[in-house]
Amino acid sequence: MLIFGLLSNSFAQSDQYDVSLAPFSTNTNDEFSPVYYNHGIVYCSNLRNNSLITYKSNHEKLFNIFFASLRDSGSIRRSGLFAKEISTNYNEGPVTFNETGNMMYFGRNNIILNHLKDISDTSNTLGIFFAELADGKWTNIKPFVHNSLSYSIITPALSNDGTRLYFASDMPGGYGGTDLYYCNLNGNEWEKPVNLGAIINTVKNESFPFQCKSGKLFFASDGHEGLGGKDIFYTIEVNGEWITPFHLAPGINSPANDFSLVTDENLKQGYFASDRRRTADIYSFKSNDVQFAECDTMITNNYCFLFYDAYQKVSDTLKVKYVWDFGNGIKKQGLSVKHCFPGPGKYEVKLFVTDSIFGDSIIGQSLYRFELKDAEQVYIYSPNAGIINREIPFDGFKSNLPGFSIKEYLWDFGEGFASRGPSAKYTYPRKGEYMVKLGLLGDKDSSGNYIKACSCRKIKIFEDYQELAAHTAIELSDLEELYTYTGFNDTLTDSVLIDFKSVQSHVTDSFKTKQIKIYLTSEIPEHQKHEIYKLLYNTTAPEISMNNDTFAASSRKTLLRFVQVLKENPNLKLEIAVHNFEPEFQDNSIEISERWANNLYLFLTGKGAASGAVTAKGYGNLRPDLNTTTKPNANRANRVEFIFIDNEY
Repeated sequence: MLIFGLLSNSFAQSDQYDVSLAPFSTNTNDEFSPVYYNHGIVYCSNLRNNSLITYKSNHEKLFNIFFASLRDSGSIRRSGLFAKEISTNYNEGPVTFNETGNMMYFGRNNIILNHLKDISDTSNTLGIFFAELADGKWTNIKPFVHNSLSYSIITPALSNDGTRLYFASDMPGGYGGTDLYYCNLNGNEWEKPVNLGAIINTVKNESFPFQCKSGKLFFASDGHEGLGGKDIFYTIEVNGEWITPFHLAPGINSPANDFSLVTDENLKQGYFASDRRRTADIYSFKSNDVQFAECDTMITNNYCFLFYDAYQKVSDTLKVKYVWDFGNGIKKQGLSVKHCFPGPGKYEVKLFVTDSIFGDSIIGQSLYRFELKDAEQVYIYSPNAGIINREIPFDGFKSNLPGFSIKEYLWDFGEGFASRGPSAKYTYPRKGEYMVKLGLLGDKDSSGNYIKACSCRKIKIFEDYQELAAHTAIELSDLEELYTYTGFNDTLTDSVLIDFKSVQSHVTDSFKTKQIKIYLTSEIPEHQKHEIYKLLYNTTAPEISMNNDTFAASSRKTLLRFVQVLKENPNLKLEIAVHNFEPEFQDNSIEISERWANNLYLFLTGKGAASGAVTAKGYGNLRPDLNTTTKPNANRANRVEFIFIDNEY
């Protein structure tokens, strides 16, 4: 089934990992492909299993599936054959389980017969089969729909949610040897295999995939540059693309064949297989703490500037118009204007000074060419703020350190540098201000020490999004000087217009008026803030009117604008906060504001906004105005705050 290389010299212990031989590894047999299951490890081995047939005709031992039950100390409680009901006189394994442990996918020869001559048949390819656990027995064994007698499909690995199956195959159309593929589960059917592409696959062999809970996909390869033989790498999918694989440090990798790793989401501990002792054995590992002496405070890259022309000398008697052209149809008027660029790059800005009386008669013009560059630093990309008990993503992809070869990313969220990988997620259980650190390890210097770089940034955690917006969000009206456009189009889309025309107003009692405040949280990209501004500014009334049953017609057109924003920006979430300070409702202000919040939710979702994209809550008279220091007893405005959040965060 598998061919391993000859014994290599033992590799020195790494300062990143403590590695030790697993207690269920043997001196004479091969053990590999460990998988966590039911307080123990399921693994493959060619250990004799008391079958009458344990060898192929070429004297290669057959592989079967075993289980080692472990104590908390890591010692063996018991071990033996995993499930007799799936064992045959052919090769079985490796295996992978769904999250609940009642579905197993495992490797096996495609043809299972009782004739001895078939055991040594090289045309008997390998495939994936699955079985269900019922009454303590593995039953209902079925073949994977994409198995083939023309090629092998091996080393299955399920994603955490069970909707994607990774595997290796030598099917036609690959890059060479065995490639990594995946199939997505659509309903009850597995879709066609998708090759992971040339970033991952090489002209040699990639196999033994495993995806941990953080999304890192580990695999073995003898085609990527490593220490020798098969080495273990990991990658992660970002916006539908796999990033260049990272090579795990020495200790896990060695000059021998290293493969079939399983680990927790932070690569703190786990198991892998290696033939560094001639036979393949399973090793356990634990990561050592890595310390960084100092971390520089991260500089936020700034792409927003004030433009002012000091060279165009215009007579005081002339009435002129200053028009700034930033390209891509973006033009702004004024002697000085603010503008935000999308990111680093080369830009060209033109200034036209025209006679406002005689139309477009040009009095003067200027051309500015410049280049924006990111600061050279370890860069932590994340929102500036979050809320308690909600997972916050971080990544270091934008780190800009020319000449620094990044070998590993280490994150410190307040518990030491533990989490590893170019991206990470963390959940804060309490409000407060936290210091996030990202450390990078590079190559070793002449003394054998890793070259390091580190930066840190603060993140604030709030009780909820309304409180977050009160301290960190920008109000839509504050974007006016950044996003002032000529030729503003104040029209609704056809679909929204149809909805608006179909709205009928049924007034049952007097309307109550509330001010509208629109906020955009900081993590929303600049270009998207611009799009939201175009849809809402100068079209949104400063207030809306509603009663217990419905909204005034003029308010409904405003609300339909929010529906349009959510439809055109599916990554956004809208948090609605309703506040009520009217004297007659002091005793039940929360109940009244909750009713209004529910009406807003029902209206927006009823007009096409996705229910998962809208959250509405009534705060009564408990919260002050956003971005103010209003005292509790002062007169405060009845208001509705519409807070846009990037739901990817």
